[in-house]
Amino acid sequence: MGIREAEEITGWAYPPPYDFYNLNGEGAEELMGYEAVFKDGRLVGFFCTGAEARVPAGYGAGAYPEGDGIIDIGLGMKPERTGLGQGPEFFKLILDHLRATRSPSAFRLTVADFNERAIRLYRNAGFRETGTFTRGDTRFLVLMKTEI
Repeated sequence: MGIREAEEITGWAYPPPYDFYNLNGEGAEELMGYEAVFKDGRLVGFFCTGAEARVPAGYGAGAYPEGDGIIDIGLGMKPERTGLGQGPEFFKLILDHLRATRSPSAFRLTVADFNERAIRLYRNAGFRETGTFTRGDTRFLVLMKTEI
């Protein structure tokens, strides 16, 4: 991801309750380590893997046991594209890319429990809940897909 895309993403504004994910202009340098996702030459989202995809509070809760080949995924879609049925195609593109470039034994992701749209997307893709933890007032679900 280039600086232009990273700066654009930090300005994305999700409506409530998804504003929890707004970066408010901060964190462009961190995003430079993420992967940008384009469609027809336009930025539509991003994803990251590994420690960047985890919520730090989950470590103390035992949410992230180590395992060979488990890939943690974090992702975000441009706000204007959310809620329009584009999630399955976007998510499949990311999973297919990770299958082709790595040798995953499982995929794992962490999502705030109020994010019902994302949870529905992940469950429809075969992810199942393996744990929960809280950070402040927010409860998080940890979901895993072992059938790759």
